[in-house]
Formats: sequence, C-alpha cells, structure tokens
Amino acid sequence: MTQSRHLPSMPEIGRPESYYAKLVHQADKAGEIHAHEAYKVGQYVTLAMDPHLTWEEKLKYFRHALKRHCNPPPYPDDEVWMFYQQLADLVRQYSGQEALRLASLEDDLYAARLSMGQNRDKIEDDAEAFFGRLLGSGEGCAEWFNESDWSQLKLIRDQWI
Repeated sequence: MTQSRHLPSMPEIGRPESYYAKLVHQADKAGEIHAHEAYKVGQYVTLAMDPHLTWEEKLKYFRHALKRHCNPPPYPDDEVWMFYQQLADLVRQYSGQEALRLASLEDDLYAARLSMGQNRDKIEDDAEAFFGRLLGSGEGCAEWFNESDWSQLKLIRDQWI
C-alpha cells in the first residue's frame, strides 16, 4: 500500500520574510518536508528579487535555492520528482526574468552611449565585463537559467561583444 501524501502548490513569491518563516515553521511541526522546501524556495527567490541587490547577491540566493531546496529525497516517485523539477523551474524562471531585466537596462544604456558618440570599443569592454558576470564563464546554459532565457541573454550580449 502506498502512503498518501499532499504535495504543496508552488510557493507564492513576493511576501515578507516573516510569512515564509511562519510557513516553514508550520511545515516543520507537521513533518511536511516538501512544504518546507517549497516555502524556502519562496523565501530565497523573494530575497533575490530585491531591486537593491547586485546581480552577484541575487545569484547567491538563486543558486542556494536550487542547490539546497530543489532536490528530491532519495528514491522519489514520479510525482515527487516532478514537484522538485517544478520548484527548480520556478527558481530559473525568476532568475531569468531578473537577468533579462538587468540586461535590457544595460542594453538601453549601451545604445544611449553609442548614440551620444561614445567609442564602441569602450562599450564593448563594459559589455564583456557585465555579461561575464551575468552569464558566467561557460558557453553552455548556466544551471540558474532556462534555455529560452539563456538564448535571449546571449542575443542581447552578442549585439555588443
């Protein structure tokens, strides 16, 4: 006989940190490990979306959520495995959304600088540094992005580098 269990829905993003802390505490008290992980993902993604953080600070939160809270327990059934894949996809969705927002702002800045007559080589150097931080050093899709966002980011990058 298989044990019945309830998998929580994907966490809501954008609530105060105390909201997630309360839900994590409730999940821990009830022994609901999947709910605990979902609420932790909600907490870390929300923290990463703070507009005052640098990309490097945001990335620490996204990577932490992926590494620590989006991994199923050993020997999961298909439903549990899919739940954790959905949690990871949620993190990647927000990470990509934030990276595209930052890349778009930077793209607009480079275009403005070019229209004001600034040297293209200087813009290229700045773009190389910016996109190196944003995309990482590898040529393949970084673990914190989905393929479509990765492709869009590379298109924006390739205009300037």
